[in-house]
Amino acid sequence: MKRFVLFLFALCLAGPALAANQNMTLLEQLAKSFVRGELSQRPGAAFRLGTLDRRLALPACADPQVAWSDGAEPSGNTFLDIYCLAPTWRLRLPVTISDAAMGLVLTHPVRAGDMLGPDDIRQAPLPDSALARDVLSDPAQVIGQSMTSGAAAGIWLRSFMVRPPYVVKMNQRVKVVVSGDGFSVEAEGVAIANGRAGDVVPVRMPNGQLLRGVAGPDGVISLSN
Repeated sequence: MKRFVLFLFALCLAGPALAANQNMTLLEQLAKSFVRGELSQRPGAAFRLGTLDRRLALPACADPQVAWSDGAEPSGNTFLDIYCLAPTWRLRLPVTISDAAMGLVLTHPVRAGDMLGPDDIRQAPLPDSALARDVLSDPAQVIGQSMTSGAAAGIWLRSFMVRPPYVVKMNQRVKVVVSGDGFSVEAEGVAIANGRAGDVVPVRMPNGQLLRGVAGPDGVISLSN
């Protein structure tokens, strides 16, 4: 009986010590939530966490924190630090992050000549990484560009499907600027052909003379004397 009483007394002493150990599963769940939040703006990003050594006996922390390890990048094979300020301890947890190849897809049908805006496209994970060689991925590559042909919603955008829009159209009245050493003269003429920024566009002047100049982004035709 005496031994039994001593055994119960020992369990009572050991109970608080065991309860004070940090729950490693809880730390892993905290790390998982942290990484999910960090990758929330990266569609198609996936990650795989390592595991903490269950043999570790750390004092429980009321407010454990998670951060990227010093010098770690949130991509590829990297690391998280899980730490406590009181009591003081720090663990390092490996994490592998991978990004699915992304592409631009049309959100609705478009016609030839339509100029694309932010609402006309969206980024989506490519079903086949081989498509990344042909499909455009950066919205800056297509916003403000015009379609070379019509296309249905859900079509992946490729470089040959878009081109810069015309800044000058045939029979449009345009400003013509002739500049030289120390002088600049402006006049008005009529474009004889369509032109994009940087194209050489023929312009008929009021006196019937046909001039050729370079179209600027603003539609002004520049001639150098």
